[in-house]
Amino acid sequence: MYGQNGGQGMPPQDYYQRPPMRQRNGMTGAAVLMAVLAVFSFVTVVGPMFFGSLAVIFAILSKGGKPRMQGSALGSSIVGGGGALLSLVLTVMLVWRFTTDPNMKKELDNAFQMMYGVDYDGFREGMQKYYETGEIPDFMEQYYRDNGLMRPGEGEL
Repeated sequence: MYGQNGGQGMPPQDYYQRPPMRQRNGMTGAAVLMAVLAVFSFVTVVGPMFFGSLAVIFAILSKGGKPRMQGSALGSSIVGGGGALLSLVLTVMLVWRFTTDPNMKKELDNAFQMMYGVDYDGFREGMQKYYETGEIPDFMEQYYRDNGLMRPGEGEL
């Protein structure tokens, strides 16, 4: 039945060969993973920006020398880039709202007062002085003592 030898004998040599498999691209897989992480980390501020940016980078790298991206790499770059952009826009809007709306500013001041014993502007000024001179503000000293934390530069290296 298989041809020569009167229907008897072995099938042709290529009868049992598998069809060629599509070659996998690790960068495409990494781009998909980063896009998924960007979506699931949306409740954080930095997660979508970080993972979304990596998704776009890996999707671009997955092209190699080809003129176009694969479908999953293209989708990953769209989802990851969109997540990063949306997170950035929401963060900017939130910061703008906290600094311009008097009611939100009052809430922000109350939160900083509860945590550090100073309002937001006092916190910002103290931290700016710390970065300029290296001198730790009094409210941070108190925060470290109250929470049993080591000051920056203390402890073993």
